[in-house]
Amino acid sequence: MKKHAQFNWSIFSLLIICVLAVTFACQKNQKITDELEGNVFSVKFKIKDFETIVTPLKTPSGFRNLASTQKTSGSKEETLFQWNFDLSNTDPIVAFNPLAKIDYNGGKIDYSFVAGWPTTGKAISFRAAQTVLLKIPCQNIKSFSNLTLDANSSATGPRALLIDYSTNKGLSYTKLSDTIHYPVDLAFTGAAKLPVVQSLTQLAIQGKTEVWIRLSLYEGKRPLNNTYNESTGMFRIDNLLITGGEDGSVAQNKLYYHIYHAETHELVKQGAVTAQETFQLDLPMGTYYLSLLTKNSISPITFTNSAVWNNFYVSNSFTEKETEIYAVRDTFQVNQSLERTLTLNRMYSEIKVTFSDVTDLSHIDSILIQQKHPGFYYYPFGISSNSQLDHAILKIEPNFTTLNKSFYFNQFMGYQVINKPIKYELKVFDKGVVIRKFELGTDIKNNMQVLFKGLLLQGIDQTQGFTILKNETWNGKVDVDF
Repeated sequence: MKKHAQFNWSIFSLLIICVLAVTFACQKNQKITDELEGNVFSVKFKIKDFETIVTPLKTPSGFRNLASTQKTSGSKEETLFQWNFDLSNTDPIVAFNPLAKIDYNGGKIDYSFVAGWPTTGKAISFRAAQTVLLKIPCQNIKSFSNLTLDANSSATGPRALLIDYSTNKGLSYTKLSDTIHYPVDLAFTGAAKLPVVQSLTQLAIQGKTEVWIRLSLYEGKRPLNNTYNESTGMFRIDNLLITGGEDGSVAQNKLYYHIYHAETHELVKQGAVTAQETFQLDLPMGTYYLSLLTKNSISPITFTNSAVWNNFYVSNSFTEKETEIYAVRDTFQVNQSLERTLTLNRMYSEIKVTFSDVTDLSHIDSILIQQKHPGFYYYPFGISSNSQLDHAILKIEPNFTTLNKSFYFNQFMGYQVINKPIKYELKVFDKGVVIRKFELGTDIKNNMQVLFKGLLLQGIDQTQGFTILKNETWNGKVDVDF
């Protein structure tokens, strides 16, 4: 009996060992995710009518290309990141990659916004700053060119700075500049500023995902009887700009995605993929918000920082005449593998101007157009308004012929639930001389076509009104006679 019991215990022990071995093997080989704990499922996204959306930009016959300073395929330098602080936040107004951050004194947030340069705008002001860090994501960036900014300090603030950089998140730094001293006679207030231009060409970013550019602040050379106070001194900067070149992989037809957790509102996935009908991501169980955008253009899309979900927005320069931006918002729940079919919608409307003059208009050499309405923004997860005007000038070189007396441009609108006013001032030039100035306007949403049709030279009446017919579907037209 004793031997039989020992035999049974041996068999039981062997079974336990086998079970543990199998369990250990399964745990060792199970899929590991570094995103979030929990079960992970595949989510496939399919773009409806994909080929139509990614068709190369149309170039209407008889139209010359827009004359502007926008990047072309052969240019080497462009704006990668830009801050003007005019909205009293640290979001860049241009961001080649999302999540560029400004950090100072190791995460301190005791900053404010004061008059900048020009004084009608804002600058960011740091109290008792020792270091200011620019944390720049450098995916798809081939090289950096320059860092420029305007700076000044309060009477007790720093009057010298040194610029260096790190590609290992602050473990070590490489010097970019010698110590930059303020001019001794630089005033503390008003329009006085120190313009700083620093070359970034030596940054070695190949294979790196982020670069930190550090401004270290010092007492510096000071005016007579002026004392430095590390605890109360203020340092302010404005017009912060970083230029460089991208690696060519994001020039045109990229799908940019941002995915937030519905409960925590935390960003859990972001990235850009080459435009394709389907793409796939792995996500843990949960409910999510998705923003997906594509921009049919040679220039990159402009994001703000996307760490705060309801402050994440997209904008586009008025000077990008033919740019087409499509976007979609989606909410979905993950508890198994699934497929989502997404329909991208136009975030712009097409504005066309046709002159019905019977006389020859080929002598018209250019038309300058300026927006007289506030700039438009697209907030996928929030609602916000802005009263700022975009003072950019759109230059049209029409090349009018007997058969063609029209031109068009795309107006970025974002997503609009109700009609929004658009208004333009047009200056018409004949051999460099303004021969007519007038305004055109109406109310529209995104995804509409607008036609302004009327006489340019014959029977000019500066006070005439407009007849407006609206159809709020693409291919329907808003006809405005003038």
